[in-house]
Amino acid sequence: MLKLEKIESIMTKGAFTVELDDSLKKADDIMKEENVHQVPVLENGKLVGIITSKKLNEYSLRQIYEVDADKEDIGYNKISDYQDIFDKNVHIIYPEDSIAKAIEILAKKHIEFLPVVDWDNNLVGIVTVFDILFYIKKEFLS
Repeated sequence: MLKLEKIESIMTKGAFTVELDDSLKKADDIMKEENVHQVPVLENGKLVGIITSKKLNEYSLRQIYEVDADKEDIGYNKISDYQDIFDKNVHIIYPEDSIAKAIEILAKKHIEFLPVVDWDNNLVGIVTVFDILFYIKKEFLS
C-alpha cells in the first residue's frame, strides 16, 4: 500500500518558469536548455497557465505559413500578447495533498506534471511522473 506521504516531500522546488511579460523565445530556450516540455506561466508569482513545447511549435509553424511583414520577430514578443498559446485550465495540487491524489490526477488527465501551489495560487513547486516513480522505487523496490 502507498504511504500517505505528502506531495511536499517529493515535489521539485525552484521549477523553471516564465512570466507573462517574458518573450516566447525565453520559454522556448528554457524548454530546449532544460529538456522539459512544459513550463508554468506566472504573473506576479501566481500560476496563470502552462506553456508547452507542442503549442510553441504549432504556433511557430503557423507563423511560417502566415507571413505578415508588419509583425515583429514573433519569438521576442511577450507571452501575454498571445493568450491562446498557453493553457489556462491547469490541474494543480497542494503541498499537503497525498502522493496517491497526484497519481490519480496524472493518470485520469493523461498529463506528465502538476504544478504545486499554495492556497493563494503561488507556485511552490512541481511534481512529475518521474518524481513519483523515483519515490516508488525508493520506498518499494530498494
